[in-house]
Amino acid sequence: MATKEKPRRKLALVIGIGKYDHCEELQNPENDANDMSEALESIGFLVTKKLDLKRADMKHVVIDFEESIEPDDMVLFYFAGHGIQWEVCIKVLPLKVTSIFYERFICGTFRIKII
Repeated sequence: MATKEKPRRKLALVIGIGKYDHCEELQNPENDANDMSEALESIGFLVTKKLDLKRADMKHVVIDFEESIEPDDMVLFYFAGHGIQWEVCIKVLPLKVTSIFYERFICGTFRIKII
């Protein structure tokens, strides 16, 4: 008797930040995040989309998303906004970012790979 395998879940976290406290406002991140969300949903991804998060909110969103991941899930992270690359780690810049946030949060357990 053949058994049906459970299909892999496809999860995406899409974040767009265009409004910053100490930087010029970006015009496209919200549109980019909306467009990416629509494209991912059209190919079967369950999308969590968040716009213009503050630092603490972004941390909670990423932790909640990370905790929702199950073995064998296909996971995609998309960020539109200000960002910098340092060594092999890309650091996204949420609002009011601190260096401790960079080191412990973005570079600690949540790494982003350029594809």
